[in-house]
Amino acid sequence: MSENKQTSIICDEDLTWEQKRQLNDRWVVLCIGGASGTGKSKLAYQLSNYYSVPVIEVDDLCQGIKAMTTYESHPVLHYWESGINWMDVGVEGNVQWLKEMGQVLIPALKGFIDNHLESGVRVILEGDFIHPRLLSGYDANLVKGLFVHEMNHQQVVTNYLRREGGSPQDYRASISVAHSLWLGTECQMGDIPFMPARPWDTVLDRTLASLGE
Repeated sequence: MSENKQTSIICDEDLTWEQKRQLNDRWVVLCIGGASGTGKSKLAYQLSNYYSVPVIEVDDLCQGIKAMTTYESHPVLHYWESGINWMDVGVEGNVQWLKEMGQVLIPALKGFIDNHLESGVRVILEGDFIHPRLLSGYDANLVKGLFVHEMNHQQVVTNYLRREGGSPQDYRASISVAHSLWLGTECQMGDIPFMPARPWDTVLDRTLASLGE
């Protein structure tokens, strides 16, 4: 099932939006969310290869937004610049910030999604700061979302070590698991797929099945 599906991105201005959507096979924007260290980025780029569609990382969009704002105008975006140490606020404090970041970014990400819906150009949006509520109000055939989770604390520690090296990051892994638990509740309320990252050798096929492929 997971053989590369060559899907061209239609950019011809002579085509109508509906023609672009039909030629591009169903969804226009695919959101891949999840907590840090769960493997969502790896999955997003596997999907990018499968569909021949670019990935836009929310972290990059966030940096652009931060460059245009200040702590006074957007305190959540600039929270860590205020001198607060993330190690001092505890797991709950960090998860609360992640929730608030996702909520604050919804208007900007909706603008991004709306632009792609208007143009019909397909894109994959990936990142920690994707709030499940971002998907509300959209046609589920055009804007799809899926969240990846890893509930095993030690596995998240291992994922960080493999990705970044250094010392085991137990505290950061605890934040990730707690964030995943909250995302799971939000996804359940929104009827959004919430999928375990492992086993890795089947994650792409499971994702494609969830997307109706």
